[in-house]
Amino acid sequence: MILRSGKYQGYTLESVVMIDPGYIRWIRENRPEMLIERRKPQKIQKVELTEEEIEQKQAYKNLPRESWESAF
Repeated sequence: MILRSGKYQGYTLESVVMIDPGYIRWIRENRPEMLIERRKPQKIQKVELTEEEIEQKQAYKNLPRESWESAF
C-alpha cells in the first residue's frame, strides 16, 4: 500500500515501517483512515434492452402533459 498523504506521501507502508515505525503508530491512533486502501470504482456494464423494453420507455416519455388542476 502506498500512503496518499502526510509526511511520507508516496512511500510504501513497508518502507515507512522500516524508516519511522512511530509514524505508523501515530497514524493508527490519530488518522486510521490513512491506512484504508482506496479501491478503484467499478465500471458499469451497459445492459442491452430488448425491443419491447425500448418501446415501453418511449411510450412512457410520450405521455401527454397535464396541468395540476386536472391531476386532482
